[in-house]
Amino acid sequence: MPEWVVSSVGIYAVMGSIFFIVMAVLCVYAVYILLDITRQIRSLTARVSALTEKVQGIAERVDGVTSELGVRASGLARMVDETASSAMRVVDFVAPVLILVGAVSRIRAWTRGRRR
Repeated sequence: MPEWVVSSVGIYAVMGSIFFIVMAVLCVYAVYILLDITRQIRSLTARVSALTEKVQGIAERVDGVTSELGVRASGLARMVDETASSAMRVVDFVAPVLILVGAVSRIRAWTRGRRR
């Protein structure tokens, strides 16, 4: 066999061995990275679960406050409506008297102005 063939086969075998070793090291490193990522995901999952529970608690409290405010708002609206109704009843009762007083004062003013 020619010497160049033996040399090229030897170089190919050495380079193939180096490539195999590098790939084996990279695979081990990739497995290490995947295990680290898995650990971090588990940690984040626990944190997300804790945050989810807190958010659900806050949402329940907000729902309770919203319901209570709705009840209070409807009570206030009913009270304002009743107050406005009673005020309108008073105005309906007093309005003719006020119109009469206004008409009498106009008539008096007109008659006083006529006398002068």
